[in-house]
Amino acid sequence: SESDSETGLSASSGEVAGGFSSEAISEADLSAGRFDGARVELYLVNWSDPAQHMLLKVREIGEVTRAGGSFTAELRSLAHRLSQPQGRVYARRCDAALGDARCRADLRAFQATGTVVSVDAAGRIAVSGLGGFAEGFFRQGKLVFAGGANAGRGFDLDDHALKDGVATLSFWLPLETPPKPGDAFQVTAGCDKSFSTCKTKFSNHLNFRGCPHMPGADFAYSYVTS
Repeated sequence: SESDSETGLSASSGEVAGGFSSEAISEADLSAGRFDGARVELYLVNWSDPAQHMLLKVREIGEVTRAGGSFTAELRSLAHRLSQPQGRVYARRCDAALGDARCRADLRAFQATGTVVSVDAAGRIAVSGLGGFAEGFFRQGKLVFAGGANAGRGFDLDDHALKDGVATLSFWLPLETPPKPGDAFQVTAGCDKSFSTCKTKFSNHLNFRGCPHMPGADFAYSYVTS
């Protein structure tokens, strides 16, 4: 499509459309987000002599939409990075990702492996292998499939429930390709980013990256009384 360019530091944009006719770009990889933020180089090429070419622009892939056997990808200039939030925001809850360099929690003791037993109509999966964990231990955690059609892909969990002794996991978003019984996975415990959870569940309160004692809205809107 046409692309716009502006002087200064404003981000220019365009888009590219294509079909899934090449093994290099598959619909499964695109839907899995493996091309999010990918670098795209736009060349001017002499079709009769491809050795004669010139690099015109460098872009990054933004929003991707799919329809039928084709896709459309937004191309953003590198200047769009300047509009991304930088620094930290003061808040009561932790702003680190569980297990990263700022959190420092050792997640090996908070992971487990299991197998899908069944899948219901709502997308919830009944699993085996999590019998030693309390209900809710993996709530807001992450599940990575080790086998099946979703092998290597990770998904955010919404809830971890126990019913009649069987562990059930539900996802934040429905899976495009539902797993099948027998698919293996690894699951990591979830964290609600609160100080109490960091202390009681992970014993990692010394590395808490929030401000749990910051006054809230109830204090800000209070007034002096007798």
